[in-house]
Amino acid sequence: MKTIAVVLVAAVFGLQVTEHSTEKETAPRYRAESSAYVTKSKDAWTYVTENRSFRFAEVLGDQGNYEAVLLLEETFHNERTDGIEGMRGNATVKAWTLERGRQRELRWTFKEIGNEGSVQDRFFRVTAWGCCDVPVVHSYYNVLTGKKLYVSNSDLLDVRGDGDGPQASRYVAFGYGEMNELSQPPQLQYGTDKKVAQLFSVVSSRKYYDAPQMLVSKNEKLEKSLDLRGSPMNFIIVLRYQDGVELRIPVEADVIRPEKVRFPKDYSLRAGS
Repeated sequence: MKTIAVVLVAAVFGLQVTEHSTEKETAPRYRAESSAYVTKSKDAWTYVTENRSFRFAEVLGDQGNYEAVLLLEETFHNERTDGIEGMRGNATVKAWTLERGRQRELRWTFKEIGNEGSVQDRFFRVTAWGCCDVPVVHSYYNVLTGKKLYVSNSDLLDVRGDGDGPQASRYVAFGYGEMNELSQPPQLQYGTDKKVAQLFSVVSSRKYYDAPQMLVSKNEKLEKSLDLRGSPMNFIIVLRYQDGVELRIPVEADVIRPEKVRFPKDYSLRAGS
């Protein structure tokens, strides 16, 4: 009986030690609340959703090394009214830096017109849905700094060059901005995920709803991305319209060369700021 008692005591003690050793410490919980409601007027109903959520983002540094863990709080307020086309939306995004043993620290916050968002590499992309002939607008922010960089009506084009980490990539964006900017020429942007190095307006008589497809090319083949590792950063940005017109913009030694552009009549490239 004594032997059995000793075994039982040892088993219970061992179980307690095991439970204690696997016990996990819980950090502070962050909570968010979403809502949906209808506002009623004499002529129409407006359907409103306000969705708030969290996500963790592990972000790399410039050379591909670990940089930070961020806690992102995303709020998307969308409204649709009977008889009015489209969905009106506003986004508010906040980022906190998380470090062990310390309280979270607010890193940045921004507000943008848009209906939804996502993390893409070191970008946070806010998308404003298009409607009718108004194009979709993607706004790209650096997720480390919260700085707005690119505005495009399609996905960014990615050109990979020599080097390690995110700074080895170059990005191309093209498009119109917000609805109140549709009378302005679309802008071509080129740079990294930290800085827009060059910006140009593409001037023509075309309207905002007559948008081109944006592509890149190294050897006449048109693509959405290029891998130029081991070779010079030389390629062509191609804007191809549905009627067959192509605008070809050369990049040489990692720089857009406007003086070498050969556009058709009534098209021009104007440097921006």
